[in-house]
Amino acid sequence: MKILADENLNVLFVEDLRKEGYDVLSVREQLGGISDPEVAALAYEADSILITEDKDFGELIFAYKTVKITVVFLRYQKRELEMVRQQLLQAIHFYQEKDGHFFITIARGKIRVTEL
Repeated sequence: MKILADENLNVLFVEDLRKEGYDVLSVREQLGGISDPEVAALAYEADSILITEDKDFGELIFAYKTVKITVVFLRYQKRELEMVRQQLLQAIHFYQEKDGHFFITIARGKIRVTEL
């Protein structure tokens, strides 16, 4: 499974995923400066899960229904970073095995999943 890390994503999440053996393409490292629709299109073309801290992807997915991809949206405060790091790995591990596409929000110690 491939993962696309949006350029706003904390580098610790990218490091964690790579340590777990996931193939992670980092927009920040390799494609900095591309627009959100371009990021979404890249995730679609590569059949990747997109991980982001950018709430604009919710609008792209739900309001404009631009592409069918799985998005993991992270909302957290600094003090919650360690907890969110663990939750992200749990969510990726679980949902990589599922058919379909999802919008997964990890916030305030909870994981909320919307099937697309």
